[in-house]
Amino acid sequence: MTETASGPRANWRRAPLASTLVTGFCLLFVLPLRGLAEMATDPCAGPGSCPATRAQLVLSDQLLMATVVLIVVQWPVAYLIRPARVWAALAPMAALLSVVAAIFTINPGT
Repeated sequence: MTETASGPRANWRRAPLASTLVTGFCLLFVLPLRGLAEMATDPCAGPGSCPATRAQLVLSDQLLMATVVLIVVQWPVAYLIRPARVWAALAPMAALLSVVAAIFTINPGT
């Protein structure tokens, strides 16, 4: 059985493609921002000097990895589960916004 252009999966690529392009473009700005956040905490190099800052840096790294994983996972989800297309497309951008929030809450080293 072949699918026609008007079938249920006719335009399944739109949401993940738009999400991948927008998130990928935003990653170009967030990755250097993450590097600047690391440099802002340089005075916290001693053990126990800024423990909350280190936890926030680890959180931002984990959220960056989650963003990349969500970009990859959204494609099969959008193809296989029609009602979840929009949510799967919004998930990488939500993770990326969480990274930006985590970076902007990092206090500079003292």
